[in-house]
Amino acid sequence: MALKQRIAAVEQTEGAYTYCPVIIIGAGASGLATACRLKQRYRFNEFRIFDRQAGIGGTWWINRYPGVACDIPTVSYSFSFAPNFTSRNTYPTGLEFVDYLRRVAKDHQIGNIELNTDITSIRYIEDDGEWELQATVLAPGTGDLSSRDRQKHAQTKGKQSVYLRKSVFRAKLIFSCLGILVEPNSWPDEIKGVDIFEGQVLHSARWKDTDVRDKDVAVIGTGASAAQIVPALLKEPFNARSVTQVMPRIKEPFGKEAYARWAPIVIGRIPLLGWMLRISINLLAEVIWQALFSLKNVKWRSSVEGNLMNRMRSSIPENYHEIMTPDYPYGCKRRVFDDEWLASMNNTNFELTTERISHLRQDGLVMGPEHLYPRKQRKTSGKERFVHADMIVLANGFDAASWTHPVTVYGRNSKSMQEVWKERGGPQAYMGTALDGFPNFFMVVGPNSLNGHAPLLTSIEFTIDLILRIADPVLRGFASHVEPKTEACLRWTRDCQSDMKKTVFTTCHSWYQDANGFNSTMYPFVELLLCTCPSRNLKAD
Repeated sequence: MALKQRIAAVEQTEGAYTYCPVIIIGAGASGLATACRLKQRYRFNEFRIFDRQAGIGGTWWINRYPGVACDIPTVSYSFSFAPNFTSRNTYPTGLEFVDYLRRVAKDHQIGNIELNTDITSIRYIEDDGEWELQATVLAPGTGDLSSRDRQKHAQTKGKQSVYLRKSVFRAKLIFSCLGILVEPNSWPDEIKGVDIFEGQVLHSARWKDTDVRDKDVAVIGTGASAAQIVPALLKEPFNARSVTQVMPRIKEPFGKEAYARWAPIVIGRIPLLGWMLRISINLLAEVIWQALFSLKNVKWRSSVEGNLMNRMRSSIPENYHEIMTPDYPYGCKRRVFDDEWLASMNNTNFELTTERISHLRQDGLVMGPEHLYPRKQRKTSGKERFVHADMIVLANGFDAASWTHPVTVYGRNSKSMQEVWKERGGPQAYMGTALDGFPNFFMVVGPNSLNGHAPLLTSIEFTIDLILRIADPVLRGFASHVEPKTEACLRWTRDCQSDMKKTVFTTCHSWYQDANGFNSTMYPFVELLLCTCPSRNLKAD
């Protein structure tokens, strides 16, 4: 293969860069799946995987908070080429999924992974038809810090404590497997006093081994992470606070203990049963999307909302009913699949409030007097109150609307991807994978490629197969580059945004949208359409 001949010629020459035909950025699920598919389809091993973190696993490596787990059943939350049918858990814990990814890497002999290596910028060298990557080797463990915290660490302890050396790489093809749940949101600017608070403040995605026994803990957040953290912390005497939307998740057949005992044995001996479960769950997810996420299906959605509200009201104290009642349609925000969150509200050590955090003191939070929810009838208690806290956990999500952040990507004419997106109104990519002006650059989890209902790993596999179809001429040495036409990119984005208006995703503000309300996250169709999209005329686009 022509790509392999190039690597041998350059690596024997002293130069300013190291050449590798294919570079994969990110050693999470999408990065490992890309590497596996390259080996399976092309018997191609001339690639490198870079990740700034100290271990493989992506968001599952870095999220280690109490209670962290996937809310998709294990039989579906695994790759089709490496099914996980012998788990003792219906839903994999974070640690269990990281172990699964390690097994995948080992079984498929994916050894060319360079951890603790931060790719800071990527630039297209048009004269050579190659991508040049600026890389910084980091001190072990510092890559697990957020970009902000890593910069602070370098400022206080010296650059040499973080940045060890710089390197330059070149590649013909780039597979960007940067996840969107990477850079945690910072402390809210409107809440003053964090600099004088004497307790510990940390983000859920940067959890440290901390003894929280007999401590008052304030959890600030409204989503899936908070719904997992709070019940876990309440197993000890803590004081936690948050608000979220909730729906019940699929129960373990015959109970947790029976499932843990028999499922690995039965499904392990009868793999067909695992495949049947996997397919059934995926098909059910498609039916749910069509029935509930489409704006026109008001009757079906109202029926589900009514059942969920009845379950909520029968499970939690009455004084929480009002603030636990959403004022937006079901599915507009990220759903929370949980069977412990509602029950935790009955714990005497738990308090739920929507009071505004006025400011922090050395030993806690000053709350009120305004209540932030329900929004349509905001009220004030008339006075502020103090809540003691030894520790504050931020479960306020991630900078999910920036996509390639914190990496800057420069395409033709040295124009950055971020500049193109700003001119066009928001992050976008042809079929969620490629952008005109950025040849041979592919995003495995790109704009408008998430769906909110089906397992992400299924979407990742579909996308990788699509990318390999597009990049096939380059991988086989029959073409120098591939990229979509400008009109194809614009048309795809217009269609996505137009059809988005027919879904519940536009009926409220969520992390799916940026500050201007542009939804670059959700794929506004059922997952099967993404699977069948390659049937369109790719050559024409």
